[in-house]
Amino acid sequence: MPQQTPPSLFLGRQEELSKLTTRLDSAAHGAPQIVVVDGPAGIGKTSLARHFLSGGAAECCVLKASGEELEMELAYGVIAQFVVQLPDVPDALRELVRGMPDAAPQDPIGVGALFLDALGQIQSRAPVVLLIDDVHWADTPSLHALTFALRRLRMDRVLAVLLTRDANDPRLPQGLHRILHDDTTLTLTLEGLGLSDIVALNAALGPSALPRSAIARLREHTHGNPLHTKALLQQFPGDVLGGHSVLPTPRRYEQLVAGHLARCSAAARGLVEAASVLGMSSSLHQAARIGAVPDPLSALAEAMTYELLEEVPADAVLRIAFPHPLLRAAVYRGLDPAERSRLHHLAAAQSEDRYVALQHRVQAAVAPNEDLADELIRFSTQESERGAWAAAASAALAAARLSTHSNLRERWLVQAVEYRLLAGDVRQAAEFEPTVRDREPDAQQQYVLGHLALTTGRLEEARQRLAACWESCGAGTEAETLQKAAEQMAWLCLIQGDAPNIVRWARRGLDLPPGRRSSFLRDSLAIGLAISGKYEEGMRSLANLPLSGPRHAPEQLDGLLARGMLQLWNGQLQEAGRDLREAFASHRRGGLPYAALVALAFLTDAEYRAGQWDEAIAHGTQAVSLAEDTDQISILAVVHAFTAFPLAGRGDFEAAEAHARAAVQHARTLADVNDGAFAATALALVHNARGDDENTVAVLSPFLSEEIVHRSGLEEVGIVHWRPLLSEALTRLGRKDEALEVLIPYENGATERRRWLEQASAARCRGLLQEAYGNHEAADHAFREGVQLCRQGAPCWEEALLHFSYGTFLRRTGQRKKAVAELESAHSMFLHLQAAPYLERCIRELAGCGRVAARRDGLRPAGLTAQELTVARLARQGMSNREIARELVLSVKTIEYHLGNAYTKLGITSRMGLITKLDEES
Repeated sequence: MPQQTPPSLFLGRQEELSKLTTRLDSAAHGAPQIVVVDGPAGIGKTSLARHFLSGGAAECCVLKASGEELEMELAYGVIAQFVVQLPDVPDALRELVRGMPDAAPQDPIGVGALFLDALGQIQSRAPVVLLIDDVHWADTPSLHALTFALRRLRMDRVLAVLLTRDANDPRLPQGLHRILHDDTTLTLTLEGLGLSDIVALNAALGPSALPRSAIARLREHTHGNPLHTKALLQQFPGDVLGGHSVLPTPRRYEQLVAGHLARCSAAARGLVEAASVLGMSSSLHQAARIGAVPDPLSALAEAMTYELLEEVPADAVLRIAFPHPLLRAAVYRGLDPAERSRLHHLAAAQSEDRYVALQHRVQAAVAPNEDLADELIRFSTQESERGAWAAAASAALAAARLSTHSNLRERWLVQAVEYRLLAGDVRQAAEFEPTVRDREPDAQQQYVLGHLALTTGRLEEARQRLAACWESCGAGTEAETLQKAAEQMAWLCLIQGDAPNIVRWARRGLDLPPGRRSSFLRDSLAIGLAISGKYEEGMRSLANLPLSGPRHAPEQLDGLLARGMLQLWNGQLQEAGRDLREAFASHRRGGLPYAALVALAFLTDAEYRAGQWDEAIAHGTQAVSLAEDTDQISILAVVHAFTAFPLAGRGDFEAAEAHARAAVQHARTLADVNDGAFAATALALVHNARGDDENTVAVLSPFLSEEIVHRSGLEEVGIVHWRPLLSEALTRLGRKDEALEVLIPYENGATERRRWLEQASAARCRGLLQEAYGNHEAADHAFREGVQLCRQGAPCWEEALLHFSYGTFLRRTGQRKKAVAELESAHSMFLHLQAAPYLERCIRELAGCGRVAARRDGLRPAGLTAQELTVARLARQGMSNREIARELVLSVKTIEYHLGNAYTKLGITSRMGLITKLDEES
């Protein structure tokens, strides 16, 4: 029998256990917590977690998963480990992780939302502890999905404990890095055992106690590493360890495990070896079938005696697991190669999951296998057509390793890099960049390198590579490769505001036969035409796009985002909102990840303009979070900028300025003039709300520079509102002639395009300017014209500004009665929007008219927060808590919390009361 550590013995770590227990107590009371435990292999991370779970967390619902070095390419492997432990799993999530053929594409955001939904259900029974061991070996799609879920825990009874060797591992997604290093995250960095702990370990293992000096020497030799210290105490007698000779090096851990296996019966050994092929955990019956074990329960009992396996609590099928990832790796690596291959073949034959079966066949392969490589490529192609980019990348990479033909190996490696990019795995795609660069140049290589350069912000290199793709094409070049290169080049030109080349490259791509997946070409063409001043032609290019209906095929989806954007710029706010919502949802289901986030960003802008600020803040915050979670660097400037707009209007200056400055920084990184204009406009709106005209002028004046080559995106009215903001600020500073010079191009463009919303904004600026010049009749005419335009259009933020500006003008010119009517209209709108800075100015103007405006404490109905009001409004529409959670991408527990607060503040007890109360408040 092996010399065992008594199960009850746990050495040291009392401070760490205490901190974990404190965090669990907070989580149990609805304050979700994240704890990171890091340290080198063998330092005791897993032991600490196990002891914590058996003690303070014993009454919790515990979900455990572990990253595995051998399964880093298995998409959603870690999520799948959680799914089998959940009592209530959404069907969509179960299908996703099983890889069922009819399942929706495996989008990390979608999987994360489903997992969040499952967490919301299970925590109603008991607090939930999520334990993820060896995070550094987890598959990237799971990491993205978990990042998404963890960032959205608000009032949930969830404690997440992440174990990793290095919390700064560059392989981890940027979004997860932000979580791990957030101020609210507790980091426990484990050090080696102390002297007293090693004394206790020596006493537990026996047979002889070492002197204190020998213990100190042993600690210095092992740095207190529990695994190494225990190995030395078990392997060498006391006279060796307590002598004066150089301390021995412990035999490799693999040899210790092999020794334990050798003492097992053939049945127990077969069970352990079969389990190692299946992963960190598996069902007992599956491991027994693969290992040909006739009496699995007896074999398991023996393996547990030797501390090789443990039983995992489960509601139905009995599951087994390895106590430590290092143990499983030692067993797996210790297998005879032929036996390892045989077991993988058996596992593949028994697996009902095609993807898992293919992975086992890959592990079983002992030489290049062209038939298996071909099957992997067929699977990869099928997954790519579904938009399941992570699985497609993994299969293509495996095919590249197994192919007997060097040209096919290179081709499929390059294909895998593209799929990595489409999956949002930018860092992992970049790891293969040197290998892709070293291959013989061709069109596919140039396209993928150009795509990678564009995604990582190297715009000039991207331009050169994508152009080279077209220049190097030959008879064997696939049309789809050229089409995708044109798509990326059009996107690059869009970033740089080069409207003529947006249109040129979009048309070159569209002239080729259509590809198998959605593309951004039709969107790029319409946007490029609109930016060039050819709005009607841009809309005509989208004429074949269905008005509504399913969006499963590219011809049903491509161009929908552009149509929403063009309608937004044309002042068709309701139609824009409809298309942008649908584009976001459809691209998330299997289209283009970056297109989904662009749609959500411009939806935020549409809602801001329409005066739907609760929705705008919710969608903007969601867009920022999604872009960060999936490392979509190229659109972070836009999403931060649009999120700042309504926050500035409400006077939440700290949050608004943080978003605006983040937008500025991201725009500078990409050297993107259009993003720079959006970012500067966001910052200018903050200054405008504060009444800081000097700084408004300072941030916007640079866009007057003639050194800006591509000005189409800046000057086409309806896209970026920098000119009216700058003209207004210059007017207030008394720089009237400069204000007029800034206003005229905008005013002319709005009239020429017949865009009512821009005409209304220009009329307000013209009224302010005429008032400054002393032309009161002209000012009055301009203000009235602007108000009339807004009355003919849709409800909007500009209408509130017009009523306020006109009312202020009337008061100053002695027309107090008329002024009161305009200012009271503005007051009502500002109050509804909770536009605090503007409301205060309006109250002062009304006071100047001799009217005392009613103030409402907290502005929002009954003091509801923005989130509470949003949830209450959705509940009022008849949505269930679960439906609201999915709409806002929050957990059900968080929705319950906000709705409960709303009930209390409104003095109601059910949804029926929301209808009356919210109607009264509005």
